[in-house]
Amino acid sequence: MQFKNVIAQDSLKKQLINSAQSGKVSQAMLFLGTEGCGTLPIAFAYAQYLNCENRQEDDSCGVCNACKKSEKLMHPDIFYTYPTVSGGSKTPISRDFIEDWRKAIAENPYMNVVEWLSKIAQENKPGNITAEECNQIIRQHSLKHFEGKFKIQIIWNAELLKAEGNKLLKILEEPPENTVFLLVAENIEEILPTILSRTQVVKFPRLKDEEISQALQIHYEINAEKARNLAQILEGNWNAAKQLSQAPDEQNFNELYEWFGILLQRNKSLDTIQSLLNWVEKMGGIGRESQKLFMKHTLFFLRECLIFNTGLPSKLNEDEKILAQEVINRVSLDEIAKMSSLINNLHYEILRNANAKIGLMSASLEISGYFNSK
Repeated sequence: MQFKNVIAQDSLKKQLINSAQSGKVSQAMLFLGTEGCGTLPIAFAYAQYLNCENRQEDDSCGVCNACKKSEKLMHPDIFYTYPTVSGGSKTPISRDFIEDWRKAIAENPYMNVVEWLSKIAQENKPGNITAEECNQIIRQHSLKHFEGKFKIQIIWNAELLKAEGNKLLKILEEPPENTVFLLVAENIEEILPTILSRTQVVKFPRLKDEEISQALQIHYEINAEKARNLAQILEGNWNAAKQLSQAPDEQNFNELYEWFGILLQRNKSLDTIQSLLNWVEKMGGIGRESQKLFMKHTLFFLRECLIFNTGLPSKLNEDEKILAQEVINRVSLDEIAKMSSLINNLHYEILRNANAKIGLMSASLEISGYFNSK
């Protein structure tokens, strides 16, 4: 992957390119940032740049033998570690899933761990980086370089290096010559302190709304107004932007409008209850990523309700403002904040494979209580 194919993050790209050009390449780095900000794509681009046979001033050449192999994730001196799942008596390692990995990255280098695990497991199994994987990392870096200047190890979701990760401490602290470790993570609190102390932390900022908007217009030919509206919802997550950009323009608002419409009804008749059950059943079946996007849109709406109530300029469209006014008329600002916290927790639970139907029904009953408390 070349730097030019990574959305924004120009300052970090320049920093990494300068380090390679000056010969001051850190041997153990932790790329830290939220989902969709480009940590993994930049790790790919940096690895390709380091081994490029004809480096350009601002990118790898993209045409040399090393670049072609790097693009296909087939360079013999670039290794990949990622979460795996057990499927039998054998302890899995990343190499067992390399073809799935290459295919998944070719489709979406910004994918999240839930998307990746869904491609290699038939059930919602938790991913893991095993002790055997750590042993494999040590073994492959005890060998000489094949053809590149650098041997590079990319470890994605480094949070999963639990106690087994201590096996890597010596090689992280004293790696072989011209060996580079690139760890990629979202949550610094979940990284082993012993590993953290041996890496240079590179913090990635969230993508700006205007960066997401511009990229949507360029890559998906979305009109400027829709691109701006999408960017406002997504909190700098390009992975989510790619998915939401392919949904119908009004999908998430229609689902939100239907949901709040049911919950705002004071008369809890059998018809109303059945409508809620039908809605929960529908939303429970739309897929985890779509559920997460709906949660993001709901959080955006509730946040903007608070702004709209103050009279300050709001990012809501006219239909959303009508719904917002009805919500504001029925609940206090403190209750809107509590609803936001509830939805945020639900989004977190769905991200970690909780049962969406149960979560949505529980949230529905609690929000209905706020709406009908007066």
